[in-house]
Amino acid sequence: MGRSVIWTVFQKELLDLFRDRKTLLGTFLVPLVIIPFVFFLLGMSYSNVEKEARAYVPIAVTGTSGLVTALEKIPGARILKPENAEQALQAGTLRAIITIPSNFEERISAGGTAELTVAYDSTNQKSVYARDVIEQTVKSYSQEIVAKRLKHAGLSEKAISPIAPTYENVATEERLSGGMLAGIIPLMLVVSLASGGVASANDLVAGEKERGTLESLMTAPIAANHILTAKLMAVMVMSSMSAAASLVSVSLVMSFGPLGIEGAGFSLGFFSPATLLVLVLTILLLAATFAGLELVLSTIAKSFKEGQTYMSGVIFAAMVPSYMLMPLNPVDIPTFYYVLPVFNGVALCKEVFYGKVDLVHGLIGLGTSLLYVVVIIAVTSRLFRREGAVVKN
Repeated sequence: MGRSVIWTVFQKELLDLFRDRKTLLGTFLVPLVIIPFVFFLLGMSYSNVEKEARAYVPIAVTGTSGLVTALEKIPGARILKPENAEQALQAGTLRAIITIPSNFEERISAGGTAELTVAYDSTNQKSVYARDVIEQTVKSYSQEIVAKRLKHAGLSEKAISPIAPTYENVATEERLSGGMLAGIIPLMLVVSLASGGVASANDLVAGEKERGTLESLMTAPIAANHILTAKLMAVMVMSSMSAAASLVSVSLVMSFGPLGIEGAGFSLGFFSPATLLVLVLTILLLAATFAGLELVLSTIAKSFKEGQTYMSGVIFAAMVPSYMLMPLNPVDIPTFYYVLPVFNGVALCKEVFYGKVDLVHGLIGLGTSLLYVVVIIAVTSRLFRREGAVVKN
């Protein structure tokens, strides 16, 4: 009897939520359309900036040297002579200013070290690119001078390079992909779980309380716990759907766009049945945690607008652990993080995407998450049974 009642109320709540266009837009439109579109715009913007930076590299050179000839050979380089070079650099019409001292060639011919100054604007990406190509050109020119000096001294270039190291990356393609995703997915996943249920939770309690429909529902011959369970399940479904939409959008972005990691291609080979199980359990427990917390806040709120104010704290609580753990490799995450709420879910997600979940960490993280869910639901249930909390003032 209890299960059928819960199922009936659950269906009714979901139907009401799906009829609300704002809820559907927030759950699906933002993750599936807005996020990929933003990534596309960012990628296109950076690509255009790089193409423009390579195609035209205007620089000013003060002084004379054989280095100037090497600089002129830079693809896209143009040597300009503006009246005010510093002002032109600030305005962006120049990318860099190279100052060559008058004794530059003399010091090099004497076997010494000559200095030069390269002025650039670090706030301008095109200027930073110009500095990079100038640095490479100066390095190549210096190597030519060194080679001539060694030849004149009867030595080979190997005399100053006694060691030839070879660096081998032992990370597999799957681990490279997982490492990249581990920095992005936990943040988007946790924030989506928190934000995906905000509108639903606020409407299912604070909104219905304001409209007077919750009071009517509570007077029906249905146990308060059954109503709460149905509402909790409805919020969890909306949160999980939002998280799933975010995962799909990120997967699409990664599949059709470059990862930007040396030797990496997009691969999901780091997933295994065990890690997938941990990921699913983590998502469900986080969804239940956020759903319970949002229902608590919605029950406390005296109006729909007040509930919206309270819900902003849930988003903040989701973002802090995600940003704190974003740069960390799972081997560097302290064990006590697997005990803290939300932190434990983010830490387990990172382990999943790195392809290996520590058994102890998994048991601690999932166990404490389940404990927090039980505590939050117990608090929500106690509040929900209070007449003053569900009846419009």
